[in-house]
Order: sequence, then C-alpha cells, then structure tokens
Amino acid sequence: MIQTVRRCVPYLLLAFLLAAGAAGAQTAQDMLASYKRNFVIAGLDTKLQIIQDAGQSGGRELGPLYLQAVDYVLENFSLLETDQRFRALGVAAVDLIRATGYTDARFSVLKLFQTDNSRELRVSCLNALGVIGRGDAEIVKILNLWLAAQNTVFRTGKVPEVPVIFAAVKALGSLADGSSFPVLFTTMNLGYTADVTSQAREALQAISGDYKQLFLGVLRDSPLPEKLDALNLALSYDRLNESEKGEIAEFALDVGLHTAAADNQLKASARDLRFAAARALSQRKWSKATPLAIEHFDAVVLEYERALADRRFVLEAIELLGNVGSHEAAVRLTQYLIYLNSYTERLRSFDSAIVLAVVQSLGRLGDKVAFDDLLYVDHLPSYSNEIKAAARKARSSLKW
Repeated sequence: MIQTVRRCVPYLLLAFLLAAGAAGAQTAQDMLASYKRNFVIAGLDTKLQIIQDAGQSGGRELGPLYLQAVDYVLENFSLLETDQRFRALGVAAVDLIRATGYTDARFSVLKLFQTDNSRELRVSCLNALGVIGRGDAEIVKILNLWLAAQNTVFRTGKVPEVPVIFAAVKALGSLADGSSFPVLFTTMNLGYTADVTSQAREALQAISGDYKQLFLGVLRDSPLPEKLDALNLALSYDRLNESEKGEIAEFALDVGLHTAAADNQLKASARDLRFAAARALSQRKWSKATPLAIEHFDAVVLEYERALADRRFVLEAIELLGNVGSHEAAVRLTQYLIYLNSYTERLRSFDSAIVLAVVQSLGRLGDKVAFDDLLYVDHLPSYSNEIKAAARKARSSLKW
C-alpha cells in the first residue's frame, strides 16, 4: 500500500503543478480582462491611474491594456492640445509598451508619433519603436523618411527639436536596418549638436550588413558635398578591408569625374572628391582604376592650366599613374613627357617639380615605351641636373 502511494506521488505532484500553472494563467487573463473593463468605464484621471497601477504590477501580459490606452488617446487626438491628461496617458502607456516589448502595439504607437507634435510624447513613441519595431521594414521605412524630412528642414536653416531628432537616431540605431545607413550618415554630417552627431555615429556602427555596398549607395545617391564625407569615413572604417576600400575609392573617383555639377561650389566638391579618391588609390597602387586615373590626370592638368587646381594635385595625379603599374599609364605619362620636352625646348622653361614627378613615375612603371623620351631629357639644356639624373635612373629601371 505504501509503495503504491509512493508511486502515485510524482503523478499527483505533476497534476498539482499543471493545475497551479493553469490557475496562474487564468488569473493573469482574468487580471487583464478586469483592467481592460475598468479602463473602459473609468474617467480620464482614473484611466491614467489604472495604467500606472498596471505598470507597477510588472506583468508583461498586460500589453493589450496599454495598447487599449494608446488607441483611446488616438480616438481623442483632437483634445491633445487642450487637455494634457491625454498626453500623460499616452506617455505612460507607450513607456509600458516599450518596457513589456509588446510588438502588437507598434503601428498604434507609430500613428501616435505621427499624430502629435509634443516633444515628450514623440520621444516616448520613438523610444518604444526602437524596441517593438525591430524586424518591421515598414516601421523602419517610415522613420527613415521622417528623419530625412527633418534633415531637409535643417538644411533650410530651421532647427527641428533636437531631443526628438536624437530619439529618432537612437531608435534607428536600435532597429539596425541597413536601409537607415544613408539617412543616419547624413544626420551625422549635417551639423546638429554633438550629442546627435555622436548618436548617429553609434547608430551607424550598430547596423550590420555589406558595408561596401552601404558606402557605395551613399556615394551614388547622396548630394555632392556629402560624398567626400562618405569616402573619408569609408577609408577609416575598420569594418572594411583594404580591397573594399580600394573599390570604394575607385567608385568615388568615377563619381567625381562623371557627376554633373550645376555651379562652381558643386564643381569644387566634385574636384575635392576626386583628389581624395586619387590619393587613396595611389596609396593602394590600385591598377584596376587605370582608365579613371588617366581621365583624372587629364582633368587635373586642364584645371591646373585654368588655375582651378593647385600644382600639388597635378603631382598627386602623376604619382597615381606611376603607382597603378599599368602599360596604359606609362603610355599616357610618356605622351605628357613628350609635351613637356617640346614645351621646354621651345620656351626654355616648365615647372621642374612636375617634370621630375613624371620622370620618377615613369621609372617606377619601368615600361620601355618611355625610353626614347627619357633619353631626350638628357639633350635639353634647360633641364636641371636633378631632372637629368632622375631620367638616367628611370631608364636604368626599364624592363626589356
């Protein structure tokens, strides 16, 4: 008999635990139903008290109650400006939705954010959306568009409410969707407060994905003045390898060469982008960019002749051709040396730093196509001994 009872004990205990669990679940459901019923019949002050009391209970299953409160505020949105209790109710409910992670409330919270213009309520909504909107592409898209619109307003000289901008940036960082990369990048570089700039940078770091493609997208689609910022950030980004940085710099040079600029300021932005990209490609000896490097060199020489670019950029363009290590680069530099030799022979002068840079770059390239014209350097009395010595050294390095 005793053994029979002992064998029954585990089953009785299991049955008790299951019953207790069911009773607990039933109690939670009953509690939710009671809160929701009382919310319906209560006055506005009592509604707020019900939400606050429910929040103190700490029950995560009360999300539907908080959603009910948000929907109630939305139904009475016309009273938000005249009766601040509605906003207080909205803030309390939204904060609890965030605390409980009740994702079913996300579109009501989003609608409340879009409906009201008060700082406190919008910040609460954004803080909640950063939690309950994760994985929802529509939520991310709408917040991206909203922040982009605020950035446009900021460019006109008007300053949107910075705490709301900060909350939006933080929310997008929490959502960590790759589609937010361009708008967060713009926000980081627009000149908001240091806190917004720092938060935008942190939000960018939170985004995972194909960083090369993300930066290429910014370079392709952003306004010209922002493209240089994108390139500079990409070149310093520790999540990109050197090969990816080279591809980004090559794309940036292409963009700088072929983006139409409507005024002198934008043309200057395009030149600055090219100059930075050329330096990056030169450092990486990026032979894939040879056609673009030649096109850039031609553009810089013309700009130099028109006093639109300093000599240092000509020298950098020559150095780039010398570093890409291609036959085509050697041909173009040899053509330029022919021009320099002819000019010097006729007019007895040319910028010696440019001539020296061409000769040295041809030496690095080591292409025999330059032999005759490097030899011709020795025959021109106007060239300095330094240039002639460099030409002899370059000839000795040619590969046959």
